[in-house]
Amino acid sequence: MTLATATRMPGAPRAAHPGEATGGERAGPALLPGDAETFRQLWRGIGATVALVATEHEAARHAMLATAVTSVSMDPPSLLVCVNRTASSHAALRARGAFSLGIMAAAHRDLAAAIAQAPSAARFDHGTWRALRADSEAIEGLPWLEEADATLFCAIDVCHDYGTHAVLIARIAGAVGACPGDPLLYRDGGYGRFAAADA
Repeated sequence: MTLATATRMPGAPRAAHPGEATGGERAGPALLPGDAETFRQLWRGIGATVALVATEHEAARHAMLATAVTSVSMDPPSLLVCVNRTASSHAALRARGAFSLGIMAAAHRDLAAAIAQAPSAARFDHGTWRALRADSEAIEGLPWLEEADATLFCAIDVCHDYGTHAVLIARIAGAVGACPGDPLLYRDGGYGRFAAADA
């Protein structure tokens, strides 16, 4: 099969590109500044699963809710968490080098909210907390929330500071629970749940 190629004749007007008016001027909305406020307002509309990050260091437990969590690789199985360096859990997470990451269910919205709103010292007053018993010294004794649908136990491989946050890349060393069927989501300052679109 032969394909025909159209050739613009010399002197013929050039076709307008998308987003460009026929007069040669660019059309469309004005470009917003790439500053923190623009990013914050736009990113508020992105929903994310609520995760509960917890660790133990020097006999003290620390916990925080996080939504800046994503998988990294299946070989090795790994994920990353972004933690504000001013967070009360930050120093302990880096010092211990390991954490549990619980996936919260939509049914436990009130529990997640209570943990998020509590002072750091009182977060373990909410829910049923356990200490992991494992053969691996890296994750032995990590606190985890029984009410979470699933919990991954993670050993930190890489810490990288960027802007206000630390990016923690961690290998999955073990897990309990099952695939979350109705995870708790967070979007635009509020909690919610996933709803499948009509086919």
